[in-house]
Amino acid sequence: MNATQQKIIKRALDLFNLKGIEYVGMRELAADLGMRIGNLTYYFPTKDDLVFSISQAYTESNTQIHSEILSNSLYDFLYKNRLLFENGLKYQCLLLSMVHLMEQNARIAANYRGNVTQTRMSGLAHDIELLETNKYLKFGSDDDKSLIISSNSLQSRFWLSEAVLTESRQNLSRQLRHYLRMKALLFRPYATRKGLEDIERFIRELD
Repeated sequence: MNATQQKIIKRALDLFNLKGIEYVGMRELAADLGMRIGNLTYYFPTKDDLVFSISQAYTESNTQIHSEILSNSLYDFLYKNRLLFENGLKYQCLLLSMVHLMEQNARIAANYRGNVTQTRMSGLAHDIELLETNKYLKFGSDDDKSLIISSNSLQSRFWLSEAVLTESRQNLSRQLRHYLRMKALLFRPYATRKGLEDIERFIRELD
């Protein structure tokens, strides 16, 4: 990706985060960048192409976080989720428009339903298994384990939507801490003693 493409993506992300993906057109973006519309569409022929490129950048940045932070302890897992939540704020337009994008952008839908969903769910299941093996978590049944995996996945995907419905976008950083605290507390019923210590340490650092 060359410098001009990076510049376009960066400014598009700023505008999409500010106004919403649905409410920023290619002509508006071109005018904001001081470009002719023909120059913009040379790099990204359609808005769908541009949004797909942004979604790819988001996926790649999340993948990097997953690869750099291993969930050897419950604290590590929660800290990794903090980085993922903060990254989600940078790409909030994607998370807030997810349903619309899945319906309207075929490439995003195919990628998400295929590689992204499968990779993330298998990675989350692996993390939970590792935390159980390392004796940070203890489950009474497979149903309990499935519940914590599903609830974590749902919260990670939709916390931003809930946060915006509850308060304005200006308070999303504060809301982020609230939902991270909630994520940590979801593990309390299944945490061992050292798991509880990790939960308390993580919550203290949020305050």
